[in-house]
Amino acid sequence: MAWIALEGMRFFAYHGVYDAEQVLGGEYVLDVYIKTGISLAAGTDALENAVNYETVHHICKMEMAKPRKLIEKVLQEIVNQLKHQFGAMQALRVRVRKLNPPLGGRVASAVVEEEYDFFQECPRCKTSFINYEPDDCWKRHPNAHPATRETLERQFGKKCLCDNCLRLYAG
Repeated sequence: MAWIALEGMRFFAYHGVYDAEQVLGGEYVLDVYIKTGISLAAGTDALENAVNYETVHHICKMEMAKPRKLIEKVLQEIVNQLKHQFGAMQALRVRVRKLNPPLGGRVASAVVEEEYDFFQECPRCKTSFINYEPDDCWKRHPNAHPATRETLERQFGKKCLCDNCLRLYAG
């Protein structure tokens, strides 16, 4: 596995709780790290088999262009868009820095950073798989009978099953 990274992406955006921040704007720096396999991309030398840096930058640019009060919200929306775009991320780390935040004193930056690990092991068959919804694996199989869900939760707790095992129980 490899880490694909875009560091130091700079944007001028209008995020902030105060009206002045939303009118005057400010500078932001984003770092995105994506853990994924690169053997297919390296073997084929084809962009469609890789994490496209331009796509990552475009997603960040689009989300930064939407004014929000909190940089936590900006970060979460970037993560949601990356999950939607790239299906093979094993882990993801995103950092949003707001340069010179208006705090009544000299502060270099305010930072929000979050890291996600999408790679997990199925508690039933021990197969490793990628799961972007670890808190609700039933989103992947919404037709499972409530009694089946209850039984599996009793047996495996809150741990998600892989798609093969979910299909076995949920159809």
